[in-house]
Amino acid sequence: MGCTYQKRGWQFKFKIYLTTYICILLVMTKAEEFPNTTDVYDTYSTGTTFGQLNNISSSEFNTTSTPNVAASNISTPAPTTDPSMRTPQITSIQSQNQPVDCSQREKSRKQPIAISTSRLRKCCPLGENLDFYRENQSDSMCDNAVLNFEPTVISAVLFDNCIEDLEIPTILPYEIGNPCNSVTFFSSFQYEDPEDQFFVLQDGSLLIIDKNGNESYTVEENYCLDQDKSGHMLAFICITQVEEVSKAKIIIVAVMMLISMPCLLLVSYLHLTLRLLRNLHGWSLALMSLCLACGYFVHSVVHIYGIPAGGFIGYVIQFFILSFFFWYFCICCNVLLNIWYKLPFYVQFSKTWTILNFGAYCLFAITGPAILVSLTVQKGLPGMPSYFQQGLTESIRDSQRYFIPPVSTLLGLSFLAMIISFFGFQRIKTDGYLRADEDEKINSTPIRQFDQQKYEDVKKDAKCVALLGIIILLAWLFEIVTFYSPGNEVYLLLCDMINGLQGLWIMLIFLVVRRRRTIILRWWYDRGTHTIVEGTEMQPVNKTLHPT
Repeated sequence: MGCTYQKRGWQFKFKIYLTTYICILLVMTKAEEFPNTTDVYDTYSTGTTFGQLNNISSSEFNTTSTPNVAASNISTPAPTTDPSMRTPQITSIQSQNQPVDCSQREKSRKQPIAISTSRLRKCCPLGENLDFYRENQSDSMCDNAVLNFEPTVISAVLFDNCIEDLEIPTILPYEIGNPCNSVTFFSSFQYEDPEDQFFVLQDGSLLIIDKNGNESYTVEENYCLDQDKSGHMLAFICITQVEEVSKAKIIIVAVMMLISMPCLLLVSYLHLTLRLLRNLHGWSLALMSLCLACGYFVHSVVHIYGIPAGGFIGYVIQFFILSFFFWYFCICCNVLLNIWYKLPFYVQFSKTWTILNFGAYCLFAITGPAILVSLTVQKGLPGMPSYFQQGLTESIRDSQRYFIPPVSTLLGLSFLAMIISFFGFQRIKTDGYLRADEDEKINSTPIRQFDQQKYEDVKKDAKCVALLGIIILLAWLFEIVTFYSPGNEVYLLLCDMINGLQGLWIMLIFLVVRRRRTIILRWWYDRGTHTIVEGTEMQPVNKTLHPT
């Protein structure tokens, strides 16, 4: 159809020129006074027909200077960026008597326009290619890249069966993953480059030219593009659309996060201010709450005000949320260290060793999230955590590979640490006190007394950590349910709200544990004097405390 339209245009021009020339002869006017007909084709145009696009090498990345070729059946030299080298190609066009631009075509109503959110949608993360590992090709996976992913990006204007290349340099960032509502790539409609030609337009949409379909083209917005290890370019087009999370739901959960933020900041302030809570355990708990408060605050502000979540701000949120879970693991390890090492072996850290121990926790809680964020950036994945999202698409599920699996692993290890700590308490209860009492009776030599006060402090801290773990585990289970649920039921909003109020639940724990509740209430009644009156239920904790 396209080619036929172009030939009629040439015949029409030829008839005009022939008629003009006959008129010139009739009026006996010199031919030199009229422009030469070949000069029409001497003027270079950026018009691009299917033949030109078909001859662009698919391995040329971000090619913007493209030679003009009139039809797909013309053999064309390799593309060049030197304007002086275009003349022989234009001469070849003249010899074939084909049009070189789209000026006679009707412009398409919908034109690609580049904006700040324009993305080239790649199926696999950066540095990975498609790897088809089943004979029937019913499933696919991403594996380490063998070939570089180098699609052709062009800036173009679309006409009726004609594309005009603007030859403007265009570089698009990547959006990783299959955006379709499917578990596998093959649930989508598949195109292959031996039969079709792929180009990415300046707005990130995919231009598909059918080589065997009368030179027609289509433009797809919901797609992902990648290549297999043999170098074949593959495109997967979405058949069904994915429902987005409603704005009302996002606002509701974001408000819940803002409610949690002052609760978490209060917990941090109390453990950094009150002398009876200002120890190794308190410092770790304060920084854990502070990280979650920062992550919730930025996360909620981004969604309430519609700030683009991609790029740097998404990685900042990912770092703070991950750091929260790393700090909780450090707190569990601190309880384990106390009950299995410090108490049984009568080890009492000096102030210097306590600071070094806290520094080790800080190093772990910073470098761990930093490594995961770095891997996310390296793979080109968005850093925004899975809150407000449902993993309905391959793109969303793949974006969480450095968030959901690491957090689930950390919570599993934390639970294991608390189980081991429980057996440590049983060991101290059966061996520690009894051994000390019996040795005092039978031995005349004085033995080192078991630090009963420190044992009670560690026991109360462990109780607090256990309750905290229940809250964190339940909130995480709610998050997993909402992320992997295929529906849009009302109970999913309730799960998100419970998860968003996680800071409130953490603060309520300190009203459940009597020791911390009494310290906080006494501090409140005494208006910050931190003085514990004798004869109260806090009398045992008014003794000299050792950092734990």
